[in-house]
Amino acid sequence: MCTLLLALNIAGWLKGNDVPLPSRAILVLSGPPTRSFYAADLYRQGFAGEVYVTRPVREPFARMLDEAGIPYPRTEQLHVAVLLKMGVPATRIHVVGEPCLSTADEAEVARHIFSGRDCSILVVTSPYHVRRSVMIFGDVMKGCRFTVLGTPYESFPGKWWKDQDAARNVLLEVSKIIFYRLGGRFGAENDRGGTRERDG
Repeated sequence: MCTLLLALNIAGWLKGNDVPLPSRAILVLSGPPTRSFYAADLYRQGFAGEVYVTRPVREPFARMLDEAGIPYPRTEQLHVAVLLKMGVPATRIHVVGEPCLSTADEAEVARHIFSGRDCSILVVTSPYHVRRSVMIFGDVMKGCRFTVLGTPYESFPGKWWKDQDAARNVLLEVSKIIFYRLGGRFGAENDRGGTRERDG
C-alpha cells in the first residue's frame, strides 16, 4: 500500500512546491527553452537582475549536422533568443561554463560563479527535474541560498501514468535519483569528446 501511495504521488514529490524569492541571479539549467520563458517572467517580476544560462554538451545528432554544414542552433542560443524576445536585456544575460554533461556539472559552475556571502540564486528547470536538482545543488552549494523552480510552461500532471511524456520523465528521474544517491554521477570531464547528451 505504501508503495502504491508513493507511486501515485511521485509527480508532486518530484516537482516540489517552492516559491521564488528575491535573489542575486537566475540560473537556467540546460534543457528545453520553456525554462527560459519562466526565467524571463521571474526577471520581469523583479526577483533577480541577472540571468545565467549554462552551456550543455552538444548532442550527437547536432554534431552530425554541424559536420554536414547544416545550421542547427545550440541549446544555449535558443535560451538566449527566448530571453531576449521576452524582454531580458542582452547585458543581463550570461552564458556560462564549459559544456556541461550533467546537473552536477551545472552545480559546479554555479558554485564557482556565486560562492560568497551574497550567494542566492533561483534555479529554473523542468518540473520533473526539481527534486534531483535540489539534491545535487544542496550537496555542491553548501552555504548558499538557492531555490529550484519548475517552469509552468511544461505540463507535468499528477496522474503521470496517463501521459506518455510524464510517465517517461518519472521513470527516468526516479532511476537517476537512485543512481545519484548510490554515488554515481556523469561529468563532462569524463566525456570531452562531446558525444553524449547531458543527464537533465
